[in-house]
Amino acid sequence: MKKWVLSRRDSVEMIQKIESSLGISLNLSKSAQAACVEPEEGVVFVTLDGLEFVQAGDSFFPYLGSPGAVALFPSAMVDEGAIRFLLNGADVMRPGIRKLDDWGAAGRIVVVKEEKKGRAIAVGPSAVTGPEAATMTKGSCIKNSHHVGDRFWNAHKAI
Repeated sequence: MKKWVLSRRDSVEMIQKIESSLGISLNLSKSAQAACVEPEEGVVFVTLDGLEFVQAGDSFFPYLGSPGAVALFPSAMVDEGAIRFLLNGADVMRPGIRKLDDWGAAGRIVVVKEEKKGRAIAVGPSAVTGPEAATMTKGSCIKNSHHVGDRFWNAHKAI
């Protein structure tokens, strides 16, 4: 396992990479410093002022165990029947969604939450636009990139 802290200049570059990749603004101070951990080859966890992101290849997404990072993204609530499928890696299908935020364009990262307690259980890019998802009755709405119990979740336990 590798651990390292980025210099201020490299931290600024990392913040810009994350912001451009995810299409969000982190609003961090100029002195924010990034700490990285690579528990397994090709998976890097980046921590910035308490916000934690996963870097797999060139893509970034929020780590589900980081409430601050998850709160930066729009969400979709799913019913209890969809949870077991999502935790096995299935994409989020429209019939399982009870409530959704308007996430805008397709490809935007959306956090999937369970309906009872509102906990984040999955995250991934949207397959359709927000307004399109609201009018759909069937089909895939969100690709499942990271879910509770997946390889990223288990790799983080080793940290």
